[in-house]
Amino acid sequence: MKLFKKINSYSNYVALIDDSGNSYYYKDLIRFSKNIFKFIKKGSLVILISSNTQESISFYVSSIINNYCLILLDENLDITFIKDTIKKFDPNFIFYPKKFDKNFNTKNAVWSSKNYFLVELSKKNKSEINKLNTLILTTSGTTQNPKFVRLSNKNIYVNAFQILKYLKIKKEDTTITTMPMAYSYGLSIINTHLENGSKIILNNDSVININFWKKIKKNKVNSLGGVPAIYEYLRRIKFENMLPSSIRYLTVAGGKLDSEVLKYLYKICKKKKINFFSMYGQTEAGPRISYVNITKNPNKINAIGVPVINSKIKILSEKNIIITKKNKIGELVYFGNNVSLGYASKKIDLKNGDSNKGKIFTGDLGYKDKDNFFFLTSRKKRISKLFGLRLNLDDIENLLKKKGFKVNSIVNDKYIQLNYISNYQEDIIKNIIFENFKINKNYIKCTLVSKSNKFKTL
Repeated sequence: MKLFKKINSYSNYVALIDDSGNSYYYKDLIRFSKNIFKFIKKGSLVILISSNTQESISFYVSSIINNYCLILLDENLDITFIKDTIKKFDPNFIFYPKKFDKNFNTKNAVWSSKNYFLVELSKKNKSEINKLNTLILTTSGTTQNPKFVRLSNKNIYVNAFQILKYLKIKKEDTTITTMPMAYSYGLSIINTHLENGSKIILNNDSVININFWKKIKKNKVNSLGGVPAIYEYLRRIKFENMLPSSIRYLTVAGGKLDSEVLKYLYKICKKKKINFFSMYGQTEAGPRISYVNITKNPNKINAIGVPVINSKIKILSEKNIIITKKNKIGELVYFGNNVSLGYASKKIDLKNGDSNKGKIFTGDLGYKDKDNFFFLTSRKKRISKLFGLRLNLDDIENLLKKKGFKVNSIVNDKYIQLNYISNYQEDIIKNIIFENFKINKNYIKCTLVSKSNKFKTL
């Protein structure tokens, strides 16, 4: 099976409702796909600068149906990064919001809509692209050293099927966007609902905005998903008073949620009879790896759960030996048909096929308990997750070093923790990080420590 292969059978169902309340049916997505196919040659390499809009999602669906190789980027990315990506991958076309007009030559536009342009960048034959490469997603968050993950149609279809199985999404269900579609978690919500003929409310308001909750109530939304930071915001505004009876389940992924927030959410969901799923994954797995329904398993509140259907997680020792004993720590290695093909850093890498062969080393350390639930303990890699984005701490340290600041960054999923032994001006360091990585200054903590404690994890 392929993703969106069944989409024709949903033609008379509403697929999307935009910010203005306009409804778009699945037959509208199909019509868009047929129209855009006239302008883009089969096998083309295309960049989509995406947003949570009808045009953006319609183009994404068209790319999947028409077998383009699509590089998906978020509209909030720095234009320098977008141009650098174009230089590295030399795509045939770019589909972008009109607000980017000044950055591209619209004389080469072959199609336009109310808010988007389709511009041809190159007529070169892209036959060297391996046909397995369907979707290219970024995975390194906001640092200057991003990786591009190569996914096949099979990868994203299999993971959509796996998620549909445990969330039990119905055709009658309605969800709402809370994250950018270029973020793998946000995209997986779009994939699962469109694959199943369900409805998506396209939202660009913050979860603490009253308009967000008006949309949920008006459209009888059944599910809400978010990264840890979203739920921390919701806790502050006591969102349990706003949850309508239509909400059937909540999901969280993209990093570790604070234990107190987890307990808070469990109490709300138990009281309101809402299923609360905590999920673990990586873009390299398309992106879901495991899940736990905390409402039904309160004693596993800190677990990452059990593997998604038709997959396996194994624990590997430092000597690369599979650990079979319970509660013994090692690296989590994941096996499944949703595992990505590999990475790409430039166009020539798109010649490659399946390099991973259904297996990835997660870089996370953890163990399996007596009930076969998996738990994380720490990270093998120097990566922090903030707002669901992976931040390479080496990139942050190297940038600051170039600016004359020698710091030691600590792995932490709540904030960026920087230790240093010189009496630096904290504001200067925070400004550098914000300007280069767009990390909110409130989530950067700087600590002056003694030489003996400079590498201590706080």
